[in-house]
Amino acid sequence: MSGIATTPDGIPVPAPEAQPRPDDVGAPPPVEEAPERDKDRRRRLLLLFLLLALLILLIGIGIWYFLFRQPIQLPVPTMVDLPGYTTSMYGATAPMGVASSPDGSRIYVAQNGGDMSVVIFNASGNRVGTAQPPAVATGDEHVPVWLALDPITSDLFVSDRPTGSVYEYDRDGSYMRTIQLAVPIAGWQPMGLAFDAAGNLYVADLAGTTPRVEEFDRSFNLVRTFGEGDSLSFANGVAIDGKGNVYVADSDNGRVLVYRPDGTALTQVGRGTAEGELGMPRGLAIDGRGRLYIVDNTAQGVAVMQLTDGTAP
Repeated sequence: MSGIATTPDGIPVPAPEAQPRPDDVGAPPPVEEAPERDKDRRRRLLLLFLLLALLILLIGIGIWYFLFRQPIQLPVPTMVDLPGYTTSMYGATAPMGVASSPDGSRIYVAQNGGDMSVVIFNASGNRVGTAQPPAVATGDEHVPVWLALDPITSDLFVSDRPTGSVYEYDRDGSYMRTIQLAVPIAGWQPMGLAFDAAGNLYVADLAGTTPRVEEFDRSFNLVRTFGEGDSLSFANGVAIDGKGNVYVADSDNGRVLVYRPDGTALTQVGRGTAEGELGMPRGLAIDGRGRLYIVDNTAQGVAVMQLTDGTAP
């Protein structure tokens, strides 16, 4: 048979089957080498690791910025006569506000934990008493915040924002009364307290949509208010200097505002990361040498500023 291969015996030999070519339609793709797949997987894992490391780094920088964004240094390097460490006082739960009698024989510390009372220490740091809230104010809704001592009577005043009250105690912590304003203020939320030399009481009030500072006379008549036009946000500590200027910690705005005795704005210590600038100021105090102390939650420290002619620099 012509064209057909046969064996010597004349038996036809079957033609070999055609082998598919790589470019045939429907041919399977060439199999990828295993080492190439491993390299590609390693590249993807490395890229994922680098992105995760960058994210962790950014989060760490953010946390560092909010907690330790500025050095804890004295803004005025010439203040070398600050008092040195003497002792520590223990026995207060979640301490917040603090006040001291002029002679240091009584130190009052407001507790934001435990039984929500004010602990009284003597000059040696020994606990000598407790100022308990009135019975109507006990429970979870009672939180003593800021303290102030009346310069005329030496009585202790304690603000209690949740109950909208200010309590008065004698020097040994015996409850005397809850302050009654001559004209009640709707939704009153007292925070920072301070007295001037004449015994007038200043209160940082969070009531309403605009926080403000209120001045009351000895009969708790409202004398004046100020700060409404300055967009105060969560006003906290209040302090009065020797000239009657009023210092207010405008916490959420990161600044301390200074007002003249008539309530007009004078100056401010502003927010920032530079030395002497603030993050989140809370408590304020002024000592007898004209130094302003500002507790700064963000900086985790206390800024100390020498007042110039009775006002902050």
